[in-house]
Amino acid sequence: MNNTTGLDDRRDAFNRLGGVLERIPGFNPVRADRHTPHAGRPDGHFTFKVGRKEHHVQFILLTHGYPKQVRSVIHELETTHRQGQTPGTYTVLVAPWFSPETVDLAAAHGYGTLDLSGNYRLHFGLVFLERVGEAASPGVRRQAASLFAPKSARILRALLAVPETDWKVSELVALTGVSQGLVSRVRTELVQRGWAEASGSGVRISAAEELLRSWAAVHQDTPDHTWSGYTLLHGPRLNEVVLNLMSTPVTGQHTLLSGPSAAQWLAPYLRDERQYFQVTPQGFDRLYGALDLESEPSGNVVIRRTDDEGLFLDRIQVAPGYWLTSPVQTYLDLHREGERGQEAAEHLLRTYLQPVWSGNVAPADVPLRTQLSRYRSAL
Repeated sequence: MNNTTGLDDRRDAFNRLGGVLERIPGFNPVRADRHTPHAGRPDGHFTFKVGRKEHHVQFILLTHGYPKQVRSVIHELETTHRQGQTPGTYTVLVAPWFSPETVDLAAAHGYGTLDLSGNYRLHFGLVFLERVGEAASPGVRRQAASLFAPKSARILRALLAVPETDWKVSELVALTGVSQGLVSRVRTELVQRGWAEASGSGVRISAAEELLRSWAAVHQDTPDHTWSGYTLLHGPRLNEVVLNLMSTPVTGQHTLLSGPSAAQWLAPYLRDERQYFQVTPQGFDRLYGALDLESEPSGNVVIRRTDDEGLFLDRIQVAPGYWLTSPVQTYLDLHREGERGQEAAEHLLRTYLQPVWSGNVAPADVPLRTQLSRYRSAL
């Protein structure tokens, strides 16, 4: 399990864990060994005394701290005798970074964790050492964010939009427009992180909420432009113009209600008199003209303009002609709008997304579901 880790990482893990152990009051080192990779053998071992009691701590270096890999290592530790292990040896799992959930998973099985970003939790005998809150290193953050980059996110959108089915790689390629290589890489990443399950039938999301929360944690504005303006239209007349605009076949694919305006249809929470839209550049021009808008920073219309067509892949229809950003995108948009927006996002998660994912509430009309059905029928 440790023959793919680098010498530098092993040395770093050895030094970091040794430094943490030295913080134990009365720490008296006896022996410390850093091992070369070998199946069934830990990456390093420490023997020390605190008073008259001797302690043995070993560490195992993981390439990733994903729940799937941690569960696999725990299973191996609990079912296989490890070479040179002294009875009562405490095991510490080391990885570039662990999520809080993974730290809790390891602790529940009696194992410690230490990541190379500076966080650790060790608990054995009367010893309890913990340091939390250190952000993942830039390299780890870049790797995490890459899963949510626009092209990769199209795959996540499809899986979350039609969560009740197993998606084949060929279906994801055909309906998202991304390469087979990228689909395969994202599929592998999701399974490794424990967010999806793969079988001969395909892949489907198994931990939608955990995936969405991780997405929100790294979500940044897409390369777009937010524009605020003012329209004299209001009430039924405004709704009529917006409906006519979104009902037009061409324009309807480029203009969506978003943010608080989309959430009002799914899980009302915020009181906001402004109208929020997600548009392409083409949609912006048509919306600008239809509403006879004038630029105004504090206006009653907020438009987010983007070139990322993936944001329209999982759009939903809640009434004839009324198109919204997907519940997933609406959650992400709300989550980045400060404390009140995050409260609205959690309300949307509890009252709409969770019931839909559990099958207790029928989802809104998702054209992607129809497209998938037609693709399968054509085979």
